[in-house]
Order: sequence, then structure tokens, then C-alpha cells
Amino acid sequence: MNIQRVKQGANITYYNGVYMIFLGLYNIFFTGFNMKSNFEAISQLWGFFAKYNSPIAKMFYLYSIVLGVMLISEGVVIMYLSDYIFKRKEKMTWVILFLSGIISWAGLLTVSFLFKNYWLILLTFLGWLTFVIGMLIPIRYYLEKNYKEY
Repeated sequence: MNIQRVKQGANITYYNGVYMIFLGLYNIFFTGFNMKSNFEAISQLWGFFAKYNSPIAKMFYLYSIVLGVMLISEGVVIMYLSDYIFKRKEKMTWVILFLSGIISWAGLLTVSFLFKNYWLILLTFLGWLTFVIGMLIPIRYYLEKNYKEY
């Protein structure tokens, strides 16, 4: 029963990694929409900002693209670690996946809240929630399993 929970959790986090890749692609290809949403939250119009502060606006674009690339790479890491857990069920791999996923999803959620972009908050919260569910399902297996102490 516990092995099945580990496999379920690994499947959920694997697809969470796929979701993170799609979220990264969204950040890359819909940068303009994201910038409009971010600037509406602070009562500014992105068009005026981009027109009169074009060098700074370009930095915002590049930031969004870099964020998308980082999300894609973190999604690949989550998928790889989830696949490794599915095959080997090692505790250290689960801990690394837990730490990397929680840090990346929580950081992304924090930035989305700071931008007050409700669309990104919703997408990021959905990713964070599925990751947490995928991590909590097999936790009992890892807590009960006896490992050698060195």
C-alpha cells in the first residue's frame, strides 16, 4: 500500500514538472500579457511605460523570459527526480525533490503576490498545491522506512 502511495506521489510530481514547463512557456510567449497585468495592479499602463521608458521595459521583458527559462529547467529537474523516485523510491531523492520544488513554487508564488497579478497567482497556486499533494501522499512511507545511519 505504501509503495503505491510513493508511485502516486511520484506521478503527481512528474506531471507537476510538466505543468511547470508549460508555465515557463507561458511566461516566455505571453510576456506582453503578463506585463500588462502586472502594471494594471499598480495603476500604470504598460503601453505608456514601454513607450517612455523603453530600456527599462526591455529589462522587464527579459526578466519574464529568464523566469520562463528557469521554470522550464526546474520543471525538467522535477520530472527527472520524480521519475527516479518512481523507479528507486530513495529518501534522499525525495528530500531533494521536496526542497527544490517547495523553494521554487513558494518563491514563484511570493513574486506573483508581490506583482498582484491574479492570473499568475492562480496558475502558481495550482502548481504549488499539486506539488504539495504529490509530496504529502508518500510521506508516511519515507517516515516509517528504516534507513542505515552512518
